[in-house]
Amino acid sequence: MCGIAGVWRKRDPIGGGDLSDVARMMQALAHRGPDDHDSWNNARLALGHRRLTIIDPSPAAREPMLTAAGDGVLCYNGEVYNYRALRKALEAEGLTFRTVSDTEVVLQALHHWGPEKAVPMFDGMFAFAYFDARNSALWLARDRLGIKPMSVAETGDRLLFASEDKAILACADFPRRIDTRELTLRLAWQCRDSSYSVFDGIERLPPAGLWKINGDGIEKRCYWHVLDVLETARILGDRASDSDHMASLQTLLNESVEMHCIADASLATACSGGIDSGMITALAKRFRPEMHGYVVDPKLGHSEAADAERTGRHVGVSLRRVPVDRDRFFELWPRAVWHLETDGWHPSHSGLLALAEQCRADGVKVLLTGEGSDELFGGYRWQASTMKLWRQSWLRRLFRSKARNDRKFAELRRAPFRNSLGRASSWDRNVVLRSLSPELNFLQTKLFDRLDGVAPPGDRAFLASCFYDLYSHLQDLLHRHDRLSMAASVELRVPFLENRLIDFAIHLPRRHKYRGGTSKWLLKRVAETHLPRENIRAPKNGFQMSEAFSAGTQGLLRGGLLRDAMRWSSAEVEDLVAMARSQEPTRLRLVGMEMLLRLYLGGETPDRLTEALHAEVAGAK
Repeated sequence: MCGIAGVWRKRDPIGGGDLSDVARMMQALAHRGPDDHDSWNNARLALGHRRLTIIDPSPAAREPMLTAAGDGVLCYNGEVYNYRALRKALEAEGLTFRTVSDTEVVLQALHHWGPEKAVPMFDGMFAFAYFDARNSALWLARDRLGIKPMSVAETGDRLLFASEDKAILACADFPRRIDTRELTLRLAWQCRDSSYSVFDGIERLPPAGLWKINGDGIEKRCYWHVLDVLETARILGDRASDSDHMASLQTLLNESVEMHCIADASLATACSGGIDSGMITALAKRFRPEMHGYVVDPKLGHSEAADAERTGRHVGVSLRRVPVDRDRFFELWPRAVWHLETDGWHPSHSGLLALAEQCRADGVKVLLTGEGSDELFGGYRWQASTMKLWRQSWLRRLFRSKARNDRKFAELRRAPFRNSLGRASSWDRNVVLRSLSPELNFLQTKLFDRLDGVAPPGDRAFLASCFYDLYSHLQDLLHRHDRLSMAASVELRVPFLENRLIDFAIHLPRRHKYRGGTSKWLLKRVAETHLPRENIRAPKNGFQMSEAFSAGTQGLLRGGLLRDAMRWSSAEVEDLVAMARSQEPTRLRLVGMEMLLRLYLGGETPDRLTEALHAEVAGAK
């Protein structure tokens, strides 16, 4: 796990200013790779790398890494877990290796097979820049679902790219401006953190993005998308028994967790009282018997520490509580916003940062979590709610009349989808959100169409909702986990998002994901052999932290940069302060955005904002 940065010159050769910018970018990414750093450049390209040593810590595996002939260069962030199998395939074709790292396998595969053949074969989480000097082409790529990040910006005669936006903002001639449209979208409850930057002129390489850059420009491709790989016939033709599916899922989980335990560093798990992280903890114990787990223990409101410890006792893994009181929350919240590069809209962000910092303090470099399970196996309430909407009689009648009224059907398939944006699920709310984010609405419609033949329509809508969450809700979670774990130089791994597990899950019929009012039905059946019954049967709560943590901080909005950016009047600001006082989500979003602007545009430090939060609370009493 590392941080990467680079400058590509479209016309003129690389100069001293470019090398200085790469050095500044690397400094901005120091938290991502404190163990080592290096750089490389030729006449057209400059690359920088910050290294966090996980697999093969030897100096021979440092980056940027070059091929033996020097005609291929790799700057790489992440892990490709099937690197041993890929290495054997390359050795069978006559290639030799000088390290035992996955980095060299990725470089050799790209150079020998070419990126278009090699990248789809990678099973892991990654973002990289690869330069092929044989044809003077630069390739940028991300893993299938965007677990690892890549930010890109064009500035006239240069292309800048890095693991985080803040590295691009560190370049001497790059202007620090907020994209007011993105600001508006976030304030309208759009969860766009991973796909879109809040800074003007910066874009994010999309999940499965594979860009080729040369003298002719940029060729943007996508090597994997659920729309392209989904085989509806597999869903329709599924005749396997429940026991067969349970056995398949158990095998896939075992193999994925085993791969994710590969590390030449200390490894632990984040274990809540839920099924997903509990399963990962139970299985990881088999491959890393010495490991322990962590659970965040908020000192205000509900804590799931007791439930997590029940899991730990059941599977034989000791858990370490990470306490978070209000003082610690105020210390962490501005720092979380700084690392997230967005508003830090959920109180759990501070909890995750606290957990990552405790891991690092204990010498743990790798942390396994359960993200991705809810999207793949149908764990969210809004997914089931979408199915129930489609069971309403008036929707069934419209659906049956599709052949007679294609126009009404076109509207029908776009409207009644519930999602993670809030409790409201009315037709009117979706119309508003479609106008704000047409690209995601288009995807929702395409997914529904791609499932043509799946019946009844409620099943079709349920599966479309699950697939949609891979590109919406999951993107926010992955962005959060990457930024906040790497803030403490900890690599966070997600075993549920392994290639074969993804393929298995997206081709399951609805009945294996939601049955008899039970979400994640198949996964829970498998979990029965690993976890305490009380935890499996408990309702899903997610990672919650009490609204009392942020109460009283809304006064930060008065006289702030957010007011100026949105051109709010004093009366409008007071209305928003009153709304934030009574509504925690609004408070977190608005105060978080205010802190973002102060940090990145106003030059304030996280410590200064911690003091300001304490002052606001004291003044509100």
